[in-house]
Amino acid sequence: MQVRIVDGKGKRLQVIKGIEVHSSGGVPPQWAALTEFLPHQGKILDYGSWQGVAALWLKASRDARVDFAHYSSALLARAGENASASQLTLEPEPMFPLQGRWDTVVMAAPAQSEALVMLAGQAASCLNPGGQLLLVAASPRAEGLRTLFSDINPVAVGKGWAILRCTKPRGEAAALPWRKFPVALRGFQLELKSLPGIFSPGGLDSGTELMLQEAEIPQGGRVLDLGCGYGVVGIVASKLGAGEVVYLDEDLVALTACRENIAAHGLQGEVIHSHLPWAAKGKFDCILVNPPYHADYGIPRTFLEFAARRLNPGGWVYVVVKKPLWYRNKLRSLFGGFRSIERNGYHLLSSQYQPPGGLSG
Repeated sequence: MQVRIVDGKGKRLQVIKGIEVHSSGGVPPQWAALTEFLPHQGKILDYGSWQGVAALWLKASRDARVDFAHYSSALLARAGENASASQLTLEPEPMFPLQGRWDTVVMAAPAQSEALVMLAGQAASCLNPGGQLLLVAASPRAEGLRTLFSDINPVAVGKGWAILRCTKPRGEAAALPWRKFPVALRGFQLELKSLPGIFSPGGLDSGTELMLQEAEIPQGGRVLDLGCGYGVVGIVASKLGAGEVVYLDEDLVALTACRENIAAHGLQGEVIHSHLPWAAKGKFDCILVNPPYHADYGIPRTFLEFAARRLNPGGWVYVVVKKPLWYRNKLRSLFGGFRSIERNGYHLLSSQYQPPGGLSG
């Protein structure tokens, strides 16, 4: 049996405890080391290993009772693609909060400590008696985990990583750690909720505030909040007269907050869990985007090319960024031009779709 990781054009073969693993640049050392500690029996949940490699290795080595789940649509898709390439049966499942009963949970520790405590606490509540959480983290430090587990042992440590075995959960699952904050915009006073680990969990960021202050929402129009987070953009668009709002994000944690906020304000809207904008069907009169700044331009390129194909004639796309040069060139190539507003280090760029040979208002 073998595992194939479809992560690039390179070719590298590793043999990890008897299993051939093919990938582009090799399996990260912490995930290769983890295989030493994966159990030989019991019910196992892989909650977000790199490329789904833990679940795939378990399937290839011993056809274990293992499931793969996560909150990231992109990671779920990659794990599914790798399972198909490896000819292994694995059906990745979107999951947040964690649920079910497991003997072992494998988890990649999120960078934010509050998010780690939230997810590790959920894992603790899902463990069967005698169960374990195998946590792949950036260091052997266990801040926050001592309140969740009686025993925390670093079973392997490398440069920039550690594997912690956490056992003997201390108590029942805690409620989701909601954070509430006020937002005042365009004459509306809103109270919103967020969760750890999502974008700007403590309040409205300056870029989104600029976009919502300046965007012209079409009355009765169809609006897409692309990369919606906890939903503030779409909620304000609804308050300003949008006829229909669609919310799309790849993060199920963010969408959990988004659904909570939509319901709390007595609104409706389709909520889509996907990393691909094409999952949103139909055309739109307005598309609003606050793209990730830390990534390369692959995601913004997909978003803007989607907008060029899915805007109705006369429709507008709004995108707020810190470094506008690439976006200006891309909008000019797709739409023929753009408008620009700069404030507090952010640039709001907007373009209108005008069909070839047609006129728009």
